[in-house]
Parts: sequence; C-alpha cells; structure tokens
Amino acid sequence: MRPFFLAWLTLALLLFALGRLSHAGDEMTLAGYVTATEQEATDGYFAVGGDAMVVVKQGSRLQQWLKLHAGQRVRLTLDAGAPE
Repeated sequence: MRPFFLAWLTLALLLFALGRLSHAGDEMTLAGYVTATEQEATDGYFAVGGDAMVVVKQGSRLQQWLKLHAGQRVRLTLDAGAPE
C-alpha cells in the first residue's frame, strides 16, 4: 500500500511542477542596449541587444519609453496579452 501511495504522490508532484512550468512559455525576457535611428524610432522599430527587434504601436507609451531609453541597457519582459 505504501509504494502505491508514494507512486501517486510522485506523479501528483510531477504534474504540479509541469503545470507551473507551462506558464513560463507565455513570456519572454530580452536584455540589451536599445538602439534605433530617429526614423526607426518614429516608425516603432527598436533593436534590443544584438539579435532582437521589437516593433511597437506608434504613439504608444511603450514607444515613448523606448525612445527615452535609447542607448541605455534595459530588460524587457514580453508576455502574451489579451487581444485588442
């Protein structure tokens, strides 16, 4: 009886851990220096680090924030939001 209980407990803990880890796939973190030419920043295109390009909606608060922090090292966390 005891081995059966331990097997169920192990399975339950494993499934719980997998459930918690499945939410980690909903977000992505980028770190690096924000770079953009004036035209790119106006159009909403920003490079973060050496290999990532972030495209933001023109006139958004995020675009304004990225413009203000151009040339600085930042860390951005992107997650799957609700559709508009």
